[in-house]
Amino acid sequence: MKKKLTIDEQIEDLKKKGVTFEIMSEEEAKKFLRYNNYYFKLKSYAKNYPINPKNGKYVNLEFAYLVELSKLDMYLRKIILGMCLDVEHILKTRMLYDLSRNEKEDGYNIVKKYFWAYPNTKIEILQKADSYNFTSDLAEKHSLDEEYSVWNLVELLSFGKFVELYTLYYQEYNLSNYSDYLQSIKFLRNAAAHSNCLMSSIMKPKGEKKFRKTIKLTNALSKAQKEISLHARSKYMSYPAFHDFVALLFVYNDLLKEAANRNMRDKTMDELYHFFCEKGGRVLKCKEYFEKNQVIAEAYRFISGVIQYIKGQNSNPKHKWYLKI
Repeated sequence: MKKKLTIDEQIEDLKKKGVTFEIMSEEEAKKFLRYNNYYFKLKSYAKNYPINPKNGKYVNLEFAYLVELSKLDMYLRKIILGMCLDVEHILKTRMLYDLSRNEKEDGYNIVKKYFWAYPNTKIEILQKADSYNFTSDLAEKHSLDEEYSVWNLVELLSFGKFVELYTLYYQEYNLSNYSDYLQSIKFLRNAAAHSNCLMSSIMKPKGEKKFRKTIKLTNALSKAQKEISLHARSKYMSYPAFHDFVALLFVYNDLLKEAANRNMRDKTMDELYHFFCEKGGRVLKCKEYFEKNQVIAEAYRFISGVIQYIKGQNSNPKHKWYLKI
């Protein structure tokens, strides 16, 4: 069992591992660990730095670098979560619109098929009716109904459950859809919502052994030849977090392409472009911290390349879609 450490002991532990305190003093670091972030989470960003095999210490790792990575991660999670919520809302709106125009579907039939395929979901909805949550009133109102309508059901489902319903509906009627990319968005949404560290495993990607990249997404990104090298596309599309972020970017920009949503799309992409690509943006604010770290520098060039590609395509009147569905 690992020993519990006080903040003073945490600082000493970092020093033993080669972390320096030249930009941020030890006293400033102690305040940060007390009021801003905790040791286990902050230390996870050190995975992006090599360890000297001779002495077991990190190479060129300053405490301020870990702090900056944690801040960038926090800002990025907020942007990602907002994008995921927009995607969820538009997907529900589009599905209900498509269903309203589908003469073969009455809005109840698809729910019967969904509950048959996923019987535990109905049990979970009934449990919501008896618990305190934001949808408990709606769940209670329809708990005695023998049949649920799809327009009520979508309000009671988590995003993961909605993805099941969405996939089932569009497969049932053989309609074009974004099902191939929604698991990626779900994983990213959950990570952002639960404050998981997105930038803590660039060198050793989390979940890489269990992950399968989406070939159609990789092919779609191949059009960004000017912005991203073949080597970078091949490498980073094999990393779950990068792959899923690209999926979110492409689906988001496709879904919000219509005139009714275009202002919201452009505002978000302007925010991302400023965040990653502009000198006054948050990522480049302390770029000197990471210039010697090839792992972080290469990952940054890949993501900034994707955003620049999207920014350029969105302003191209001949551009249609990022993904063929």
